[in-house]
Amino acid sequence: MYRRSIHSKILIIVIAVLAIGVLVASYRAFKSEEKRLLDEKISSSRLLSRTVLSAIYVDMIEGRADIARRLMDILRTEEGVERVQIIRSNGREEAFRDTKTIEAVRKKTGMLKPEWLEDRQQYDGIIAEGVDDKSFKDALASFKENWSAEPVYYLEDGGRVFTYIQPIAERPDCIACHYKNGARGILMVSFSLDSMYAMLIKSRNQWVITGIIAIIFGGILVSVLIRRIVTGPVRKTIEVIEEVTRAGGGLSRTRRAEVSSNDEIGALAKAFNSMLDILERREAENSLLLSKIEKSRNEWVTTFDSIQDLISIHDNEFNIIRVNKAMSDKFNCEPRELIGKKCHIVFHDDDTPNKSCVSKKTIGSCNRVGAEIDRVSIEGNFKVTTFPIFGDEGKVIATVHIGRDVTQEKIMEQRLMHSEKMASLGNLVAGIAHELNNPLMGIMGFSQLLMETAGEKKVDEIKDRLERIFRESIRASKIVQNLLTFARAQKPERSLCSINDILRDTIALRGYSLKTNNIKVVEDLAEGLPGTMVDYYQLQQVFVNIIGNAVDAMVAHRKGGRLEMRTVLSVDGKNIDIIFTDNGPGVPKEVVKNAFDPFFTTKEVGKGTGLGLSISHGIIGEHGGWIEMNSPSTGGTVVTIELPIVESRGEVDGVGLIRDTESPVVLRGVRILVVDDEASIRDALSYILSAKGFEVRTASEGSEALELLKLESFSLILADIKMPGMGGIEMYEFIGRDYPAMEERVVFLTGDVFSEDVKDFLENGSCNYLTKPFEVSRLLSLLNKVLSDVGSI
Repeated sequence: MYRRSIHSKILIIVIAVLAIGVLVASYRAFKSEEKRLLDEKISSSRLLSRTVLSAIYVDMIEGRADIARRLMDILRTEEGVERVQIIRSNGREEAFRDTKTIEAVRKKTGMLKPEWLEDRQQYDGIIAEGVDDKSFKDALASFKENWSAEPVYYLEDGGRVFTYIQPIAERPDCIACHYKNGARGILMVSFSLDSMYAMLIKSRNQWVITGIIAIIFGGILVSVLIRRIVTGPVRKTIEVIEEVTRAGGGLSRTRRAEVSSNDEIGALAKAFNSMLDILERREAENSLLLSKIEKSRNEWVTTFDSIQDLISIHDNEFNIIRVNKAMSDKFNCEPRELIGKKCHIVFHDDDTPNKSCVSKKTIGSCNRVGAEIDRVSIEGNFKVTTFPIFGDEGKVIATVHIGRDVTQEKIMEQRLMHSEKMASLGNLVAGIAHELNNPLMGIMGFSQLLMETAGEKKVDEIKDRLERIFRESIRASKIVQNLLTFARAQKPERSLCSINDILRDTIALRGYSLKTNNIKVVEDLAEGLPGTMVDYYQLQQVFVNIIGNAVDAMVAHRKGGRLEMRTVLSVDGKNIDIIFTDNGPGVPKEVVKNAFDPFFTTKEVGKGTGLGLSISHGIIGEHGGWIEMNSPSTGGTVVTIELPIVESRGEVDGVGLIRDTESPVVLRGVRILVVDDEASIRDALSYILSAKGFEVRTASEGSEALELLKLESFSLILADIKMPGMGGIEMYEFIGRDYPAMEERVVFLTGDVFSEDVKDFLENGSCNYLTKPFEVSRLLSLLNKVLSDVGSI
């Protein structure tokens, strides 16, 4: 009875699952095939619509009225095509079936061919088929709002007919015939789905029949497997149980249940056999229990010793009664060497517990106590937490100490604080740079303008002084660039350079200062060093800073000295080491750790800003290298720089690298719009560009520039980014929307490349830009490049 019942239940469940799987698979296959066939209908409709639209436009261009009509007549005869018709923009009348279109063509061309009137209705207002369908009316309303809308398709007649409708947009050749209502209409193509669904139903029936056959054969197979795997072994086990029962509870030591598999049935037979062996294992169980207790104890000890935190247990007299392996390893001894000693002696070298003793606080409060301790006999910072251990009477009898070494966390915390300080300074530097760049641009523009003015003697006499003004402006600009480099607001402009050549150029640059200060320079530069991609000027700035610091230290110490420069290729050939060694007084350890902090200096007030090494640190880090300073015990200072060797990836393409100032494009008469909120910059650029032959108009912000674009056309637009009212980015978005052809003619001039929005815009966009201040030659080179690419208007 039970055997048949289990067998039947399992068989019914399996057959039910198979049946559900067949139904689901059939349904999914039906829907997938239906979707595929409907997609084919959409593709066919789209292709047919293109053909009909092409015929319509040919009729319009050639002044005919028969090609589209004849094509649609042919298409209507195709199998499965329900209708092909053109519906006028009123959504009711069918075009090309009456004489309206012929009359319009006759009025436009003066021509009327007899074959155009074949099969034509002699009256107007033929109502098209399918125009009363709700889906069509909804689509028509959408098309009237936008005749460039995408085609629409839907099912009608209870899903029997597939209809594809596409708006017909107006073209210039349509105006003569449709000057009243416009050349707009709707192309409707409808297909019958009867054959498609007949094929789908046939396929569905085949799938169902196949599924039924699979269920029958599967049920037979499952029934056989159930008898063999489940009910058969269970029946044999029951026979053994019945035999034991008939024996009056006696155990047969020879008969056991047959274990024929390793599944649950086999496990049941094994469990039954184990039950029969209970009496034989009684005595062995006691020994096994003791063994498990010992094993558990060993596991606890292993777990206790494997914990990496420092753990110790102290009694109320501050004696250490147990420590884990991590604690003893910290003291370079075995655990037994610490047990029995006073904790305040071991950890603090104190004869008595101090007032801040966490163990004393835990004993007094009966609660957990935590503290951060650095006054221990072992180096480092530790976060210690103590927990009370209570005896039977509820009193604290011992304390558990868990200590975690947080030295590295403290170091990381200090580094994070340093990074935060550097970031704050970067924001300050960026603000200063932005405020300096705008007036510098005005100074540079006016000074160059006056320097190039010819004829008047008074101007000629002050040109020398104006040239000095210009040189000082360039110098101030370089200071700003250095500050921005420190703040990491600009990426280096890199090219393939020789480190040895940069070092030699730097020594030549500092040659007079080194000679007058009695500094002997020793060069030990490795031959055959490979070139690497670096920013020449930034790296030279680093070398100048290091050499300058060394010279100052040696001159102050002994009125002269010896500076050694050495380059070495790393063993793996991936890095270049640059080592500067001087014989100055050296640098104390407390100074070395702060040497690369901004504004940190040991020089007198007014003799140093404290930014040199910080800027150098930022430049080397930007190049993927590192820099360190140390003072050997023999004296002097050693500064080591390691730079990775980066192979050239092609010529650098950037505005800052343009050197050609000749004008390949004729500038005279080219119209240019200058947009900047600074009047001095607007005036300077206006005068300079006018002198070069441009026709210049100016605007103080974005909205004013857009008003000018409505009235005039320009070949180029020079625009600032940060302006009151409408800024440059917002103006650029309006230009892209309303004047897309002008997008690539916009050149941005900005003094703010640190703000995140400006930085993202310039890096992610494709527009051209220059950073203020800049030389006129660079501006003209960029304008020539843009005009060469897009041409003038």
